[in-house]
Amino acid sequence: MNEKLKNLILESNDQNGTLLYCSKEFKSKEEMQIFYSDYGFISLKNFIPLNLIDNIVEDLSFIFKPFATDKSNPIDSGILNLDKNDRKLLHKLHITSEKLSSIKQLSGLFRDITKKIIGKNYPVLEISAGLLLGISRDDRLVYNFHQESNYMKGFSDIMNVHYPLLRTSSAQNGTMSILPGTHYLGTLEYQKSRKSEDSYTNLLPKNISEIINNFPELHCYLELGDVILFHKDLVHKSNYNSSSLCRPVGVSRLTQSTSGDWINKSPDEL
Repeated sequence: MNEKLKNLILESNDQNGTLLYCSKEFKSKEEMQIFYSDYGFISLKNFIPLNLIDNIVEDLSFIFKPFATDKSNPIDSGILNLDKNDRKLLHKLHITSEKLSSIKQLSGLFRDITKKIIGKNYPVLEISAGLLLGISRDDRLVYNFHQESNYMKGFSDIMNVHYPLLRTSSAQNGTMSILPGTHYLGTLEYQKSRKSEDSYTNLLPKNISEIINNFPELHCYLELGDVILFHKDLVHKSNYNSSSLCRPVGVSRLTQSTSGDWINKSPDEL
């Protein structure tokens, strides 16, 4: 393990053997560019104005409240009830939620920060934007280690964006974990698998055991307003949410590449 990775571990908080990496503020564009180049990710403190997150939450509450039994947690309750009683409808409402204009409202913020981090003033294109539900105590919708480059092929660059919507993302509720520095490995061969017909499709790197031994795993501790941006080849995964509430997060994939496969792939097509 090189010195830079060792320093990153020292910056992290050890919580019973789990390394939590917290977002931070950067002093300059150049500092952000160096950090991103070294580690393949950057986690920014208080980047998204909370009123913009509130707009998304208000819209999600409108969609899921009719299915909720807990008025104090309408989004969580609605999602959990649908997950238990009507997964087909939950899937449809999930797809609907990803079309919210309140989510699209963040595109300009992500466009500008992408240009700063990459250092190129080229147009920024949005491959996709939406959300992950982070359902409590349900392992169907949990991704194992993977690279976004294997899901969205043909793009020379992809800036992936990930941010919490309702509450802090922590180790307990299954926050994303990353293997910093793995973007230097390039796009890797993978083994495809699925837990069930209604689960996510995993594209697990074939040499993942070796990779895990050579790179530290950091769990991304993200408070509301924080955002993590990461490289298309950074190896990362989601984790099991052991808490009683969901962990919905917003996601966006941006590129400055004018070529690539813009068509969403079905599990069989990956």
